[in-house]
Amino acid sequence: MEDLKRFKNKSGQNTNYQKLVELSRPRELIEKEVLHYYISGLMNEHLVNFKISIECNSLSDQEIERIISYIHHGITFRTYQVSSLLSRGDYLNVKSFRKLETSQSRTAGSFLLVKDNDAYNFLLELITDSPVYLVETGQRARVGEKLKPALFLSGTEDLININIKEDEYQLYRAPYHEVYWTVIDSIVHPINMLEFNSLPDEIRIPGDKKGEFIFEVLPALEKKYDLEIDNYFRKYELHSEEPVITLYFDYIQGNILCNADIEIKGEHISGIEALSRDFDLREYTRSSKGSNLWYLQDNRAVKDLLNLMHDYGFHVRPEEFILRNKEDIIDFITDGFIHLPEEWQLVTTDSFDELEIRTVQLEPIIELKEGDGIDWFEFEVYYNLGGKTFTSSELKKMISQNQHGESYINIDRRYFILQESQQEEGLTKLLDTAEEGYEGDYRSSFYNLLYYKNLIEEAGIRCRGNRVYNSLQEDITAGSLVKEVSIPQRVQDVLRNYQRQGYYWLRFLNKYHLGGILADDMGLGKTIQTLTLLVSLELNKPALVICPRTLIYNWAEEVDKFFPDLKYLVYYGTPEERNEMLDDLQEYELLITSYSIISRDYEKLNDNGLEFAYCILDEAHHIKNHRTKRAQGVKKIKAERKLALTGTPLENSIDELWSIFDFLMPAYLYRYSRFKKEYLNPITKGNDQEKLQEFKKRVAPFILRRNKDEVLTELPEKTINIQYVEMTKLQEDTYQLILDQLKGELLASVQEKGFDRSRINILAALTRLRQVCNHPSLVLNNFEHSAHKEGSGKLAALSEIVQEAVDGGHKIIVFSQFVRMLKIIREDFEKRGVSFEYLDGSTRDRMSRVKSFNQDDRIKAFLISLKAGGIGLNLTAADIVIHVDPWWNPMVERQATDRAHRLGQENRVMVYKLITKGTVEEKMIKLQRRKEDLFNNIVEDNVNPLKQITWEDIQELLDI
Repeated sequence: MEDLKRFKNKSGQNTNYQKLVELSRPRELIEKEVLHYYISGLMNEHLVNFKISIECNSLSDQEIERIISYIHHGITFRTYQVSSLLSRGDYLNVKSFRKLETSQSRTAGSFLLVKDNDAYNFLLELITDSPVYLVETGQRARVGEKLKPALFLSGTEDLININIKEDEYQLYRAPYHEVYWTVIDSIVHPINMLEFNSLPDEIRIPGDKKGEFIFEVLPALEKKYDLEIDNYFRKYELHSEEPVITLYFDYIQGNILCNADIEIKGEHISGIEALSRDFDLREYTRSSKGSNLWYLQDNRAVKDLLNLMHDYGFHVRPEEFILRNKEDIIDFITDGFIHLPEEWQLVTTDSFDELEIRTVQLEPIIELKEGDGIDWFEFEVYYNLGGKTFTSSELKKMISQNQHGESYINIDRRYFILQESQQEEGLTKLLDTAEEGYEGDYRSSFYNLLYYKNLIEEAGIRCRGNRVYNSLQEDITAGSLVKEVSIPQRVQDVLRNYQRQGYYWLRFLNKYHLGGILADDMGLGKTIQTLTLLVSLELNKPALVICPRTLIYNWAEEVDKFFPDLKYLVYYGTPEERNEMLDDLQEYELLITSYSIISRDYEKLNDNGLEFAYCILDEAHHIKNHRTKRAQGVKKIKAERKLALTGTPLENSIDELWSIFDFLMPAYLYRYSRFKKEYLNPITKGNDQEKLQEFKKRVAPFILRRNKDEVLTELPEKTINIQYVEMTKLQEDTYQLILDQLKGELLASVQEKGFDRSRINILAALTRLRQVCNHPSLVLNNFEHSAHKEGSGKLAALSEIVQEAVDGGHKIIVFSQFVRMLKIIREDFEKRGVSFEYLDGSTRDRMSRVKSFNQDDRIKAFLISLKAGGIGLNLTAADIVIHVDPWWNPMVERQATDRAHRLGQENRVMVYKLITKGTVEEKMIKLQRRKEDLFNNIVEDNVNPLKQITWEDIQELLDI
């Protein structure tokens, strides 16, 4: 603290108000003026020290002295005392000076620095990075390029001297240190003297090296250094002679033979003899003693010849060199032979001249074999080379015989160097999905036929097709992948155009034994397209439809509606009931069951010898997780052909699509471990776009998807779908209990008061039954609905529809007459993360909820009580309307539906009515259809439609 006080007191004597202000600022905001350094001694070799002076306009003399004292005696000062005065760069410079050998100077603001290697190298850095001035010139110093010394070579051919030419520039050095520099126009140039300091003053030239010194060493030194050579050495003259080399080449029995004739000074020797001769590569001789004329016998070409023979793999025989290895032959012909020196004479035989080495791109030809199999097709791969045809296996065998497996083949005197072409790259992908047979042919699943065709066309591979392939080619070149085929009479006038196209596509897949995914948007009629396919084929085995439990009776209803002659069975019920059905399953054309039943019964079905003509998965995303028991059970069902129906084949990851394809066409996308390596990891972890495009090409031919926007003009403005739902066991028991109770009460009331005076009792009874159809908790006071996820079949069906709609990007309105049911649905939505708005009779901010639903894309659903939302709302953002509990007053339903389907709606609206199977709801729908005119002409105009219902109608509804 005392040091700090002294610093403050002393500083205060010399600071003004501005300095006080600067001290108040954060340190990083104070801009400090840099130091200027003045150096003497760089241009005076007699001084043993460099003298460094420091100046700075913003620092007082006392502060400069404090810095110099810190350099000499830094340990006695606090670091802050100096660092606070300096910029970051100057502070680092001052710390570096402390590490060097310094001494005090008699001049104020200066210090001395011993001339040594460390000091000199640091000064070069200081000049580069900071303002440094030379005292001798008064100019700012710079660092220049490193120079070589200017030299002068004198003497005779016996004895020479090499001296530094000091008249070129002034040379400075640090005493007692091998450090040299010069200063030219205030630019400091380091001098590299290390190579010359070790040379003696005189160098004697050996007698047998004089020619080499005069004609090789001197020119090399002159070229490398700043060297002036005395004119004495310019008087010599040299004549060179080289050997005459003649090479004789022949090609015999797959070997290259080479005879070499070398003529040196009139003497002929063979290449083989040259191996054993010891002669100088460059031999200098003087024409006569004291003469300035020299001769050089340059034999380096002989060494070049012998090295060439060795480098290209020639072996030595008594009379010649021989090259046997095929790879070495290719190397020599394509590289060595064509680069032989022009001055060498070459003599070749006809056999050698006929050697041909060509680089060819492999162009495969695929030939598909004819066969009777329906699951596999076989093919062979051929190549045409040199007028001969080779199979793929033959080509591989020839290549494998090469010493290092190089890609070439030798046919007679022709060598074909094989390069992979675009066709070969495509073939590699193709063979990657095929199995190689023992005889070199291949086989692949029919699943790959369409993928192969695309690969073959993209790669430009020639293909000789079989009947199936040619038929596929004809189908495709006819204009599209599908041809029009006959449509069953019953739906001729029912199918919309896009549904016809979907049916044609399904027939195309059937023709070529392919599986596929019909991925149309919800509500576009995947069911009717599939049923049309099944009826059109007149199958000799039953087809199997597997769907969520909530859709079982919807399939049955569609069959009854469009194909009432189709004999079908709903394979559902208790284990005992299903066991009773097993023996009769073959008698039906269509079986309809659920995923949960199949996961339990697939072994029974297989053990019973059942093989289906078709296995069809509705809402196939239910098997997206291939590890589940459900997915594994479904995939063990035996079927000749398979289809998947889902509006959301891919939700989160491409391995969901793999699971569906693993059901449709096992191994088409490889086994899962390889699929992860080939596609999943590169695409999801590596963002590999090339792999993504390849994956799309693999799956695209087998997925048909149309969304509502694409077929908008073909859709009616409003499509009504009635979806039948089965009750849970609890619902069924509750319903039967209440029904039995109400029958007795109503009979007693009608007998006592008459039918007209009992209408209020009848309405109350029907309401209770409708509540059970929704959820048992609406009538069971002690029932905790949140603890029973499977308490309501209708809630499960609603969840299925909503999830598919949300995944497909739709907006939904859900209507219910019962507020308690809406709250149960609200709780279910909250658990499953479905974003929604809610409106019942107690809701106050109605219009803000409507605005939120219409404008916020994140809000997917609107739960509305029928009474509160029947009129006065505009919800045109929705394109799906669900009536959880429809009733017999179509006017009320229509008013509710029109909240979405009204002026300003650009989408077509899909309306779903959930009807509980085997209840008053189903019977009411049938009654509506039977008395259609009554409802159209009377009920819709009547606030209380019960007045138009007879006691006979009620007896039918309640089985009285």
